[in-house]
Amino acid sequence: MAERVLDIDASPPIEGQPALLDRHTDLLDHGLRKTTPRTRGLLRQMSAYHLGWIDAQGRPANEPAGKRIRPALTLWACESLGGNPAWALPAAVAVELIHNFTLIHDDIQDGDQLRRHRPTVWTIWGAEQGINAGDGMFANALSGLLAPGPRPGRRMRAAHLLSGAVVQVVEGQCLDLALEGRAGAPQATYLRLVTMKTGALIGAAMAAGAVLAGAPRAVARRFDAAGRLLGLAFQVRDDWLGTWGDPQVTGKGRSGDLRRRKLTYPVVAAYEVATPARRRELRRLFREREPGGEFRLRALLDELGGPALTAGVPMVLARDAIAALTGLADESLTDFADLAIHVAERNR
Repeated sequence: MAERVLDIDASPPIEGQPALLDRHTDLLDHGLRKTTPRTRGLLRQMSAYHLGWIDAQGRPANEPAGKRIRPALTLWACESLGGNPAWALPAAVAVELIHNFTLIHDDIQDGDQLRRHRPTVWTIWGAEQGINAGDGMFANALSGLLAPGPRPGRRMRAAHLLSGAVVQVVEGQCLDLALEGRAGAPQATYLRLVTMKTGALIGAAMAAGAVLAGAPRAVARRFDAAGRLLGLAFQVRDDWLGTWGDPQVTGKGRSGDLRRRKLTYPVVAAYEVATPARRRELRRLFREREPGGEFRLRALLDELGGPALTAGVPMVLARDAIAALTGLADESLTDFADLAIHVAERNR
């Protein structure tokens, strides 16, 4: 497929979206496009496709590029502590590319065919090339952050934070796969899984922004803790959307987690309130993976009150995340609170 110039305009702000997500869209877009693979080959094409800049034939496009919550939080964290958001741009770009590399690999491991209303990378170019696309994106993320530039000491600290978070994300993904088919795992196990798989990167994204603003380690740790709590809120809401969300809105199917027998919060919460007989039924459905079993599983979760058991939890976690940053300037804390509530209540 022919190589195309990637010069598409930035996506316009989404109506009703928190101001924090829209404030530095152009800055982030510019940084991301500068960090795309230099090579004129398939790696560049797959990366640009996944990021929504081209279609599968290499033609310019302006497709949804994801929520970009993580890089927006990196820029916000730096700005909230008196830094110039441009100082945190290399880390924000790295965070977004790291996140997207994990999505490409996650789609392969889970067999998901849709991402952001479009076919996933692996369904177009194959799982082997999809692995290459994710690997290349990860390498680009770190090379951009570690390139020569101002404030090298702070950038190195930010790189350490993000690389450590990647290890936790991968450990979380290992645990996620290992727990497939186990309906009876305790809530503590689920929280450990989600803290690694989702919370670690959001925490590191916020801590990296704080570090690039020149914050001391104790302050960076507070931002990391708030980010991890926000990550828990994000994932519990994501679990709800993956079970009961509208595919036309979310851009992906709602049977993937149940088909794979993933340990999600709706499953954990329903199992805790189920009678012994219902628990046995949950374990059987998870273990045997009979054809169409995901539909029976959803019906059983409905019977056990799964939607209601899960629906209010993200907001509790979001408020805990906000409380972790008490003492921040009012305007900055309001920005974060708006985003945290958005994360807890989102429908996509």
